[in-house]
Amino acid sequence: MRKLLTLLGTAFFLLLATVLIYLFSLPKFTEPSAEIIEANPEQLARGDYLFNAVLGCPVCHSERDYSQFGGPPVAPFGGGRACSDTGKPLPGLAESGGLPGTICFRNITPHETGIFDWTDGEVLRAVREGIGKENQALFPIMPYFIYRNLSDEDAQSVVAYVRSLEAVDHSLPDTAINFPVNLAIRLLPDPLNSPAPQPDTNNPIAYGKYLSTVARCSFCHSPRDSRSRQAIEGLELAGGVEFQGHNGLMYSTNLTPHAEGLGEMSEAEFVALFRRTSDPSAADINLMPWTYYGNMSDADLSAIFAYLQSVPAVSYSP
Repeated sequence: MRKLLTLLGTAFFLLLATVLIYLFSLPKFTEPSAEIIEANPEQLARGDYLFNAVLGCPVCHSERDYSQFGGPPVAPFGGGRACSDTGKPLPGLAESGGLPGTICFRNITPHETGIFDWTDGEVLRAVREGIGKENQALFPIMPYFIYRNLSDEDAQSVVAYVRSLEAVDHSLPDTAINFPVNLAIRLLPDPLNSPAPQPDTNNPIAYGKYLSTVARCSFCHSPRDSRSRQAIEGLELAGGVEFQGHNGLMYSTNLTPHAEGLGEMSEAEFVALFRRTSDPSAADINLMPWTYYGNMSDADLSAIFAYLQSVPAVSYSP
């Protein structure tokens, strides 16, 4: 009996030690850089373009008018959207489902209720590494795991533009994530430890891949394993991802060059899709934020099309 108690006691202390190590060593992070971004007109213009067109930051960080095509943002862009209540979908975002706690889209304007006291390095780290000002793991509804693919130059341009937003007084409740999700998300952040170069804009396929990645095309258009939530190998960009829209279930489009996807579409037709300002035939088209991506240049949309035409043609039915 004494031996059994000793074994149980040892197991308990090992478990306790493991839990303590977990709690005090995660999330993984590095200290924010000390850099101060001195914005110039070119950088602000690039940041404006990335923020409002490619990354679509107002999709989450602004109120949106879902009565209009594409759910355009309601100014001011950086005011922060309402929070979810525990277990309830976010307002205006039916596809979010029940979230594990009270989760807010932060006010990212330079107001004291926003990120007034954040350093440039802290903002950069939050955007690309998922670490907040207090070194906490951010809930991954913020797609830092995608934005980590931003080049250093583009990330700095976005921060420079965010700093230029009009300050908005919009207090939001503190995010409170339920157990055990609050512990699980600590596993996700992964520090960036090497420079991220600017993509080659003279290579349309490579640049199109870069734009497609940071614009989150794969995130919505690639079927995912129900457990790991990773894209299923061989089905990247094959569509068929289920979303709970405002008027029922919807499925994302196949973006591969298969006949069921973009195989019959020309480059001009692809670009034209993003130039629409209305579509009365689409009952629930607001889930795809056309009004944001419609701000992308013809050249960038053409680069994305070139990349999508280069991926394997795949047929997929959910």
